Amino acid sequence: MNAFKTLVSSAVLGAMVATSVGSPAAAADETYWPQPYVGASQFFRDVIAPRPMPPVPLRPNIPADVALDLGNYGPGRFVDHVRSVPLELGIIAGAIAVTGISSWHWGDSKFHFQKEGWFGKETHNGGMDKLGHAYSTYVIADLLTERMQANSDRPGGAPITAGLIAFGLMAGVEVADGFTKKYGFSREDLIADAVGALFAVARASVPGLRDKLDFRLMGTPRSYERAGVSYNNNFIIPPYRRQRYILALKGSGFEALKSTPARYLELQFGYDARGFYPEEMARGYRKERNLYAGLGLNMSELLFADGPVPNFARYRNTEPVWALEHVFRYIQFPYTAVYTQR
Repeated sequence: MNAFKTLVSSAVLGAMVATSVGSPAAAADETYWPQPYVGASQFFRDVIAPRPMPPVPLRPNIPADVALDLGNYGPGRFVDHVRSVPLELGIIAGAIAVTGISSWHWGDSKFHFQKEGWFGKETHNGGMDKLGHAYSTYVIADLLTERMQANSDRPGGAPITAGLIAFGLMAGVEVADGFTKKYGFSREDLIADAVGALFAVARASVPGLRDKLDFRLMGTPRSYERAGVSYNNNFIIPPYRRQRYILALKGSGFEALKSTPARYLELQFGYDARGFYPEEMARGYRKERNLYAGLGLNMSELLFADGPVPNFARYRNTEPVWALEHVFRYIQFPYTAVYTQR
């Protein structure tokens, strides 16, 4: 199920990115770029806004050290934030509801609990579902934080609101899972959701952390897998089960490295588990829980940041580049890093 939940996050990201693709490329400093996503987001916000609201920027500029604004945060601020992102909340809630009803079979059983464990060999998939929960909640919270900071005229505390909403949505998913024969309500999944939400809050509010650390998902190609992953061009292990979760420590986030070639590099640490699914067992795969360390390229820095390397930095304030930067933030592309495995 972690695969489906991760696909929901990918679908949410894809839907939001798809709405942002505008006109053919032109230099941001030479011509006006239409911003269909920002325009749509602002339109739906203004329809329900209780007062006149300022224009929505593509990129909010809220320093991390004031992002929480705890002294002024309260129920009224929470409601303001929720009202500021009706389009985004509709996309996310809609994707979850459609997937839950069509793929997770909500409502086919009486409510029951399921003890799943964490990362042990006796678990269903070596903890990949727990990382999937944390990742999905993190992506939702991170996206909502940014858009609340952009859309609200009182952005202080947006990471708190976004984290609460993301956790609430995923907790709702878990309660609905309790009414399925296959899954059941898992306390471990709920804790993983909380970890993902807290990571998003920390990343938005601890100075420098957002620039230093990304949490990503990689779908591994067959060349990354063991022999037998495919047979007669048919995948034995479906692509949505060939996942690896990665923490990327970015050189560009460290002041001492910003003027060196190391700004384009990342230290990456990953985890995956294999051999837990029936298709793998049928081919004699043994259960593995793998840790990885590697050196990778920071694709956003390489392609879109100002610096000595010729790139697309002049287009950075356009929606297509903004969208691509989000893709690189959440998705690790194969063949952009080298790994050693333990």
